[in-house]
Amino acid sequence: MIHALLFDLDGTLLDSRDAVIDAVAHTAEKYAPGHFSREELLGRFGESFDDFLAAVAEAAGMPDKKEVLDDYFAYVRENHEQHVKLFPFVREGLEKLLAAGYELAIVTNKQREFALAGLKLAGIDHLFASIVTVDDVSQGKPSAEPVQKALAELGRRPEQAMMIGDSRFDVLAAVEASVQAVVLEWYGPEEWQHAAPDYRFVDFEAFVDEMLTVKMQGGI
Repeated sequence: MIHALLFDLDGTLLDSRDAVIDAVAHTAEKYAPGHFSREELLGRFGESFDDFLAAVAEAAGMPDKKEVLDDYFAYVRENHEQHVKLFPFVREGLEKLLAAGYELAIVTNKQREFALAGLKLAGIDHLFASIVTVDDVSQGKPSAEPVQKALAELGRRPEQAMMIGDSRFDVLAAVEASVQAVVLEWYGPEEWQHAAPDYRFVDFEAFVDEMLTVKMQGGI
């Protein structure tokens, strides 16, 4: 039976895809002009930013990615409020899931500073028993490590958890960690070539309704 719900942050709870893409596009264009198209950046949405930084630094012929990282952080800090818009029904839905007895966690490829600030600004930081960011692990998603760390902090086994996200990085991490994968199709359905989610929902309300029904019936 499912007890723990592990949520991605950007593109799952926060409607922040455009803001994130703007930040990485700014950084990429400054250090590797013309190398990354917006379409390619959209395809990499959800990737560990450390991996993206390495790609930018390589394209720019820079042995040290610290300058790229510092520039990205400065841009995000200046534009942070654009990154913290909740999708519809997210706050209400999380509160209902918590009241129904589910344990909630965040598993994100975002840096801890920005993840915590975003959760606090959105007013939902107090709802999560565990928050695992890319700074807390040696490898971000699609590695299983962030999911496994959240499970360890919650004291749950893989079969007791779901990973809820919006990208292939979330699905691949879930598969690697042997937890069920759920996708919220806020930005429309995708073709799943590498690994398919166990469940798909058009929005957060549909997901919450299903999980509350399951809880009442004692399923999954």
